Parts: sequence; C-alpha cells; structure tokens
Amino acid sequence: MSFPKTATKIILPLVILAIGIFVTVLLIKSREAPRKEAKERPGALVQVLESASEDRMVNVYATGTVQVDQEVEIIPQVSGRIVEVASGFLAGGFFEKGDLLFAIEAIDYELAVERARSVLAKAESDVAENEGRSRIARLEWDRLNKGKNLVPNPLVLNEPQLKNAKASLAAAKASLRQTELDLERTRIIAPFNCRVRSEQIGPGQYIRSGEKAAVIAGTDTAEIIVPLELSELRWLDISRQSSDENGSEATVSVKVDGSRYTWKGRVVRALGEVDEKSRLTQVVVRVDNPYSSIGGNNNNNSLDLTLGMFVDVVIHGRHESDVTVLPRKALRGPSTVWIMNDDNKLEVRDVKIVRYDKDTVWINEGLDSGDMVILTALSGGSDGMKLRRQEQEAVK
Repeated sequence: MSFPKTATKIILPLVILAIGIFVTVLLIKSREAPRKEAKERPGALVQVLESASEDRMVNVYATGTVQVDQEVEIIPQVSGRIVEVASGFLAGGFFEKGDLLFAIEAIDYELAVERARSVLAKAESDVAENEGRSRIARLEWDRLNKGKNLVPNPLVLNEPQLKNAKASLAAAKASLRQTELDLERTRIIAPFNCRVRSEQIGPGQYIRSGEKAAVIAGTDTAEIIVPLELSELRWLDISRQSSDENGSEATVSVKVDGSRYTWKGRVVRALGEVDEKSRLTQVVVRVDNPYSSIGGNNNNNSLDLTLGMFVDVVIHGRHESDVTVLPRKALRGPSTVWIMNDDNKLEVRDVKIVRYDKDTVWINEGLDSGDMVILTALSGGSDGMKLRRQEQEAVK
C-alpha cells in the first residue's frame, strides 16, 4: 500500500470528526437559553354544597314491637253446660262489640227467675194486706179515742208487721234482679271489638263460675312501644291525661316482599322510666284501626298490624326555624365546617349544632345562605389553602 493512500485513510476521518465537533459547538453557542416560568398550583380539588337555611320538621326514627291496647280474660260469672259456641270463636277469630261468644244452659236460671217472681208477688200481696190493716187500725183508734190526746202503740196500728212486709218486698225485688242478672250472664257477649287470642271451651263442656274460658284482645287500636334516646324527647309532644294537648303524629310501617305498608299513629304517653341496661326511655305510639293498611304498593291486599310485629316508626316532632341541614361528612371536629370563600380558599368556620339526625347535622348559627361548604376530606387542610371546585373541573 502506497503512503498517500494510507494518509488519506487516516486524515479524512479526523477531518470529518473535527468538522462535526465544530458544527456542534457552533449550534450549542447559537441556541437561545429556555425561559424560566413559575408554574401555578391549581389548588386541591373539592366537592362543595351551597348552604341554605330553611324551616324543617324534626323526624325521629325508631323501631318498636306491636302490642295490644286492650286484653281481657273471659271468665263466666255463672256455672253450667255450654250449649252454644259462636262459629268464629277460635284463636284468631274476630268479633264486634255485642256479638255472642258462647252461651251456658239457661233453664236453671229461667226457673230461678220464675221462683223469684212468685216470691215477689207474695211479698207485694203481704205489703198490700198489712197496709190495709194499718189503715183500718188507724181509723179504729181515731174513732175510739176521739178528742183524747193519746199516742197509739205501734203494735195497735200494725206498723211492725207493715215494716216487715216491706222489708220482705225489698228482698224479693233484689232476689229477682239477681236471678235476672244470672240469666243474662248465661250469654257471654263481646265487651268490645276484639280478636280471640286463645280459647279453652267447646259445646257440651261444663264450666264453673270463675274458670277462664278465653283471652281476647281489642282490635280498635294497637300500641307500639318505642325506645328512644333521652335527647329525642325534647323534640316531641307527649300528651298527658291532665292535658288536652295532642301528642306528636307518627307513621308506622313495615316492608314485606318489597312492598311497604303504613299506618298513621300518635304518641299518647311516655312510660316515665329509663331502662337500666340500654339507658333508653320508652314512649307509646297508638294506631287506630290497625287491621286496615292505608298505604304501600300492596296490590289492594290489606295487611294487619298484628301483635308482635316488628315495625319502623317515624315520629313527626316539632319544627325548627332557620336551620341549615348538611350531610354529616361536612362536619370537621365537634363543631367546625370548612368553607370555600370567594377567593377559592379554605376557611375554617365554627358553627352551633342543634341536632344530629340519622345522616345529617342541623346548624342554626355560623353559616350564611350561599356559603360553599366543603364536603371533601382534605389531608392537612388549613385556613388559606387554595381550592378548586369539582364541578368546575368536570366542565373543563
């Protein structure tokens, strides 16, 4: 290989490399330096709710168990063989006030009434006879002792005999009334609209006076015992026997197979004691006509509010004026909320809470209508923290 060719192979790459380095240095020196820009932080993304004051009714939510308002034992006052039993006189049967439940054989009591009537007739005759004798004795005395200032002996005027006859008449009347009552008591009548809870008799059975024949429960009303926190009582009106005021209205409901059935009720009294274990007090909600549903998508089929049923109860209490109702998640600490002010910055606001509801908190001081209350939980949130609304972000 000749020298010129060898030199060319060595020198040419070096020249190309030097030209490349020169051009690179030239480009670097001629490039403009990038401008430095301060990046603005957009602020924490938050969800807000505009506050608004309103007048609102307090609803107290609770549960309870249905109990009967009236319940009595049917105990005959006379003895005898049962000769008639109403067809529906079985557990679960319904009766209206005045309906016959069962009847006891009455022949013995009918005969007793006849005997009492004959004794009464004899007593009335004795009284009439002794009254006549007493009048005649008085006339004889007056004729024989005319003009004399004498006091007749009662025996002369037949007065003791007359008193005895009148006493016998009174006893005969009482005896007749007693036998008539016994006869009436052979027919056992429903004392009020009722439902039979249990019965222990049948036709032909001999029952003695004082034996329990059945237990019946009233159907005109039902009662629900509702346990409540003591703090809830301040929101309710509870009627008292010495007052004409009506208790708070209530809605009783139960959900069955996807349908909700409702009844209207009213708080009628408080039991006046606190349970030692639960520390809850109890009020009584009364429902009229519990055997007829008044609501719910029940395909026209009624549902009875029966004994032992576990139900939901909403008691409609007093009204509270000018309150702001917020979700509980808006509360920060015992009595603080966060506000997004007009400068899109966080502001810590102290508020006064009047009620904690099931899912909400009621505030009556510390907020103005139109305040943007922050619902989002922020880690390290503090006064002056920059914010941006979630709704605005969604639009962008």
